[in-house]
Amino acid sequence: MASAQEPDPKYWARSDTGAPHYKCLVCADNNFRSHYRIKAHEATDSHQRALQRLLLEQSQDSASDSEDPSQAAPAHNRELTQEDFAQDALRTLLQSLAGSATPDSPPPHHPSPPQLVDWSLYEATEATDLDLSPEQQAVARIAQSLLEHLDQESVGSTDEEMERSDDGLDGENTTEPVISVPLDDANDPEEGDGHPRKRARNRDPGATSRQWSPWTDKITCTLDVLMHLPRSVFSHRQLDLFLWLLKVNDVDDVPSVKSIQAMNATLQKLCGIESIPYDGALGHKYYVNNLSQIIAQEMSNPKVRPHLHFYPEDSGSLLSEARQASRWLHEIPAEQTTPMARIGMKDYFIYEPAMLENGTCCVPVRWFFRNQVLYAKCWELDIVTNGSERGWRVLKHDGYEVRQEHFLKNLPELQQDAASLYGLPDPSQIVELVDMSSGQSCPWTLTDPAVGNRWRALARGSRVFSFPMWLYCDDTSGNLSKKWNEHNSFLFTPAGLPREHSQKEYNIHFLSTSNIAPPLEMLDGVVDQLENAQEKGIWAWDCVLNEPVLVIPMVLALLGDNPMQSEFACHIGLRGKFFCRACWVKGSDATAESPVEPDSSRVHDRMDSSDNETDRSGPDSADEEGTVSDASSAAGAVSPKSKGQRRKVVESLSDMINRVKNFIKLGRPRNKQETEGKLRSYFVKASMIDNKTKVQKMRTDSGIKDTYQNFFLDKLFNSYKGKRGKESKQDTLDAAVSKLPANITSPVWRIKGLDPHQDTPVEILHVILLGFVKYLWRDLIQNQLKDDKKDLLVTRLCSFDVSGLGISPLAGRTLVQYSGSLTGRDFRAIAQVAPFVIYDLVSKDCLETWVALSKLVPLVWQPVIKDVTAHVALLETEIKHFLVCAARWTIRWFNKPKFHILLHLPEHIRRFGPAILFATEAFESFNAIIRAKSVHSNRHAPSRDIARAFAQGNRVRHLLSGGLFRQAAVSGTSSEQSTLSSNPSDWLSVGPGPLSLVASPNTVTQYLGLDTEKERTRMTGICTSDKRPPRPFPATLTGQKLPQSFSDHTQHEFKTCKDVYLYNGDFCALRQAVVSRDPRHAAATFVGIVEEIIQVSGSVEDRSRRPSAVLLRAASVETASATYGMPHIQLTGSWTLARLEDLLCTVNSQHNCVAAGCGPTGFRYVYQEREQTTQKQATIEHLEPLDERVLNTAQMRDAIYVQPFRCPAVELDSDAVIEAGAIHEVDARKRNKGKEKSGAQKGKASKPRTTGGNVGRPVAQRLAALQGGGN
Repeated sequence: MASAQEPDPKYWARSDTGAPHYKCLVCADNNFRSHYRIKAHEATDSHQRALQRLLLEQSQDSASDSEDPSQAAPAHNRELTQEDFAQDALRTLLQSLAGSATPDSPPPHHPSPPQLVDWSLYEATEATDLDLSPEQQAVARIAQSLLEHLDQESVGSTDEEMERSDDGLDGENTTEPVISVPLDDANDPEEGDGHPRKRARNRDPGATSRQWSPWTDKITCTLDVLMHLPRSVFSHRQLDLFLWLLKVNDVDDVPSVKSIQAMNATLQKLCGIESIPYDGALGHKYYVNNLSQIIAQEMSNPKVRPHLHFYPEDSGSLLSEARQASRWLHEIPAEQTTPMARIGMKDYFIYEPAMLENGTCCVPVRWFFRNQVLYAKCWELDIVTNGSERGWRVLKHDGYEVRQEHFLKNLPELQQDAASLYGLPDPSQIVELVDMSSGQSCPWTLTDPAVGNRWRALARGSRVFSFPMWLYCDDTSGNLSKKWNEHNSFLFTPAGLPREHSQKEYNIHFLSTSNIAPPLEMLDGVVDQLENAQEKGIWAWDCVLNEPVLVIPMVLALLGDNPMQSEFACHIGLRGKFFCRACWVKGSDATAESPVEPDSSRVHDRMDSSDNETDRSGPDSADEEGTVSDASSAAGAVSPKSKGQRRKVVESLSDMINRVKNFIKLGRPRNKQETEGKLRSYFVKASMIDNKTKVQKMRTDSGIKDTYQNFFLDKLFNSYKGKRGKESKQDTLDAAVSKLPANITSPVWRIKGLDPHQDTPVEILHVILLGFVKYLWRDLIQNQLKDDKKDLLVTRLCSFDVSGLGISPLAGRTLVQYSGSLTGRDFRAIAQVAPFVIYDLVSKDCLETWVALSKLVPLVWQPVIKDVTAHVALLETEIKHFLVCAARWTIRWFNKPKFHILLHLPEHIRRFGPAILFATEAFESFNAIIRAKSVHSNRHAPSRDIARAFAQGNRVRHLLSGGLFRQAAVSGTSSEQSTLSSNPSDWLSVGPGPLSLVASPNTVTQYLGLDTEKERTRMTGICTSDKRPPRPFPATLTGQKLPQSFSDHTQHEFKTCKDVYLYNGDFCALRQAVVSRDPRHAAATFVGIVEEIIQVSGSVEDRSRRPSAVLLRAASVETASATYGMPHIQLTGSWTLARLEDLLCTVNSQHNCVAAGCGPTGFRYVYQEREQTTQKQATIEHLEPLDERVLNTAQMRDAIYVQPFRCPAVELDSDAVIEAGAIHEVDARKRNKGKEKSGAQKGKASKPRTTGGNVGRPVAQRLAALQGGGN
């Protein structure tokens, strides 16, 4: 500086007017500063960079004219770093983008520093008079805002701080404490220079709290999220370790475990789920999460609520969702459906008189959508006169439907205007209800006509919605080890969600679990909550309508494996004489003496965690593996007597034929009323002494067994033990009866609108994949194949082409060697490939059974059904064909109950929607989360701890999804509207900080299930170049086959690609078979082979890596393969140039190895530890003709496009097949019996008189030893 009073005039210019202010010539920012701020400004980084650049320019001009930097530069000069140049480049780029954009707010006091380097950029508006487009203006404003923010940050950290430090401190600077990692930068990578950075000034705590609301700060939020992610389970000890890690890394404000727990408790009260304790009727304690609060959260969750549907839909023949099926559309009692519709500003409720535009009156009874228009099924109203009194008669009949726009007046308006304006009777005067189909009449009891529907009064002007649910129960082990620790758990998912959302883990909700309480005891607590919600409704805030609504939950169906569904239906189980929970079909022991049923508390056991289901075919079937030899044990064989069993009567030929014929037909349906009557009769019998054996026989004879009721009946049976005399026994029994609770039967009967016999749909995972496919595969590996054939099977599996199936390459050795430990995913793959790998390894009848099963599987898993009537008819035909093929192979399979249960599937699809909707794969996967919660608890209170853990997870899920919550009270905790604010401003969501954690896909979004964009979706339409140079159109295959396909082909060159991703995500390479739309017929499709993927060089498609067109060679699939039962792919001379969007999917095709005689003549090197070894593995080498291929219609992926090309099944005479199979079975039984008798006689005659080494050895070994000695 030149002097202490005046700054150096080389670098500072004084203002001419007013008080002395100075402008920095180095920075050239045109801002005037007071004298005492000059020193602070010279110490800033921006001034230092500008000064260094100025001195550098002066030294380059003339060495003699340069001044000593030490004389003019402040004492804080430093060398320029890479960070300085990076900031300078960023500023220059932003200035170029901002151009002359006008900032939204006044410019900051401190301007941007000058550039250090000429980056050769120009302003967006420089040298042009054109107006900026709206997009360019938006970019300019954003760049200007970022530039101002960057300037403020730079000034705030240096200039402004030092200028403030001069005030009152006479120019002395104070330093702030230095830490290694500031709190705000705890997640940032470390600086390259390794020096500690200054800690940022403390920010406003209120602003931080608002930023991370409802958490106090960032670290508390992230710790809470980390602790309660569904699949990320932390124990308290692990949390202690994690907090220690943060502290030793100098992270400030790390909370303690106690403070975190206090925060969690506060947030749970604010916006969480309550875990309610129950004292079960069977003597066990358990916890159930609050169903009402979970549903209330779903209604205020913007990730869920927009996808929910509350009305059924009449979609005609199309069936893809549960709301389109007959159960929701027609069968559910009207009281369980959405009871009202808001048309205009009026609310119309069911069972209330309403007036139409034409002046007639009707009573709406059910609301539904058709073609996105709301309709009402109605009953007519007819005026009746009785003397001087007039009233209304309700005429009940089907077929009367009214569109929403035809409604004119609702009940309140009609009550006011009926007499005065229209001369009609008062709508409250409903005389009777007449059923037009039967002609019977009865008084009107559905509502109080003077009041109307009770939900109108409860809603108080708000909308009312029905909330259907899929309720699921299953057991899983709470241990990671093989030791079984059974936890029965209840889960649910909203049935109103579309299929693609209902199967997501994100939408599965936990209700309860216990390792001591049986399922029906826990169901009692769930039903208590359900009944309360159905009586009063659930108040919730609808985040779409932005208003309070009243929600009525209902159970659409009960899901689970077969034993669990039998327990729901109070059915004796798969081992009973009447083994079907849905009908009265009889099993294999129908003509035999039945064993006395053992007194057990559970109907079912569990075999292992991979199957999770017992499948016993009868009381004498002891093996779970499901092979032919296993099934034969129940086919009339004489089983040894054991305790509690009686010897079975040998089944005659006629009895066997009748049993099998009835087995493959549906029996008389069971119903709720009949079962409840049987259970009441059990109680009546048990209320009289000495009837325990009679009650047990009644259960066996009817197949009805309520394990919940058994607990109380056992109490009655045991109450008079030790008493003498009939009177004394009866008095004691009567006293025990008086102490029983009001409800001693299963709580399932209290679920309104549910029949557990008919509303427990066939569970396709356990019936088909873990049923038939598992049975046939284990029988193949264990009984039919020798070691050499097993090796050939392994080779074929490993060589199988899986393109188009959407599965990984098959591990053949695993599928064969560990056939007893496979999972549902393995059997899914086996079902799609089996006919192509076993064609010459098994008998013809066995192969045809496999082919029938493989062709059946994709029909069952088809997610969208275009014509439900045709599809159900086709499914019934294919099921019958599969069963008849199995009977032709051996009728021993018909001792397995699942072969009958499958017959109920077509009707369940009609009633509930595509079978994939009520499949349980997603629920089975959720068992892993329950197991993890159990493993990371102290096991002292598993039901409570696991329920609370899931309740915490629900809170984190809701908050990070942007769900709304009330600051003052928790929604859903009460049915009173007074607890629910109607003011939208009272409903809050989390601050921007928590939302930023899930703004883009990352680890947390994966754990929460918030990722919606899959990798295949991001790759949609992308193609890969084959690296060949561009060439003229005639040089391409397209140019040779379709020379007129591109009109301007002479002006461009063309590129080709080797593969492309279709719009459905399928990977498609050259020579891949695809299904494409037929350009000649709008609704038709055809199978073609991709011959060329072409791009116009330099086009938009070329720059975006997308194909301009795809050349297809059409194929004929009209001829069926006699071996595989699937169509041949025969190439034709027809060529088509298709758009990428016309390619619907890829399809799997296999070489016709039967005709070509392909064998394991090839080889490949084995890789171990990702390194190639010298070991060789045999592979299948396909022989000419290579173009002879078969379309794999067993493909499950994209089945809706592949199934139109299926070959129809050959109709078989089921009666003749069954009779022939029964005769063959009886003959085989006689032959086996004769061999056993002959062997026993030979053994007895050859038995030595003295005891020796042969005693105790098997008969066959003893006979072999004796025969060998004789030679």
